[in-house]
Amino acid sequence: MEYEGGGDETRSNPWLAELQQEMFLEIHPADATDRGILNGQQVWLEGAEGARIKVMAMVTRRVARGVAWMPFSFAGHLQGKVLGDKYPEGTVPYVLGEAANTAFTYGYDSVTQMQETKCSLCQIELA
Repeated sequence: MEYEGGGDETRSNPWLAELQQEMFLEIHPADATDRGILNGQQVWLEGAEGARIKVMAMVTRRVARGVAWMPFSFAGHLQGKVLGDKYPEGTVPYVLGEAANTAFTYGYDSVTQMQETKCSLCQIELA
């Protein structure tokens, strides 16, 4: 269950955090098979500029072959490292995870000047 707003609210609410315990990447079954990835396994997603994030694979037909999808509302991990100790005492969210934007490009649309943080090229491999 997601809603409009930042992940801090979602992951700091025990009832909402219970619904999604881990950052995930949706990947088509054919793409997962090509990479030897099973549902629930940890994978590395590497963005076009070399940043890597470690997330759980969700093998599903909800995405087309050649397309992957991730939610934007996680934080507290950075390229496979847990950063829970960086939060002030008593403020660590119930659920931490990688931020999708870590692996995205720094490009932008030259016409609108809007950053391109909603899509990116990537490679996915078993962690």
